[in-house]
Amino acid sequence: MKIFNDIYNFIMALRFVDIVFYFSILILMILIVILIYFIRINKMEEDEKNKLGETQEMKIAKELRDNMKSNDKMIQFTDYEKDQEDKAIISYDELLNKENNNYELNYETEEMHDDLSVKKVDLGNLVNKSNNAVSNLEVRVISFQKEEAFLEALKRLQKELG
Repeated sequence: MKIFNDIYNFIMALRFVDIVFYFSILILMILIVILIYFIRINKMEEDEKNKLGETQEMKIAKELRDNMKSNDKMIQFTDYEKDQEDKAIISYDELLNKENNNYELNYETEEMHDDLSVKKVDLGNLVNKSNNAVSNLEVRVISFQKEEAFLEALKRLQKELG
């Protein structure tokens, strides 16, 4: 009974901070042991995978390489896809050099920044290549009053529906 009495007196002599410190050190030691255990398990699994040879990712890559070698066929396009490919414009130069392009761009100003040429396009004066005449593009813009009336009608419709 003397030993239990001594243990009880020792615990009662400890302050709260001492008890918290003791348990935190104990938990830290347990976590370090668990971490070492997981590291050893992962290392053993890696060794087993290396002994087996190729991994799952390596098998997938090998299958893809084999399929690419065996599939040297050309992709068959539909008529729509062929038409879209022919009409596609990849770059600015292609746009300007396109065969059925009837217009030429006029530039208002041209500036040089280092090796880069910056040109301001004059969209109001496009030159027709076939006639060499200036074509005017007609642009219709809704008036501000009509736009406001349309917006009000939409708001009323929304209120009636909701």
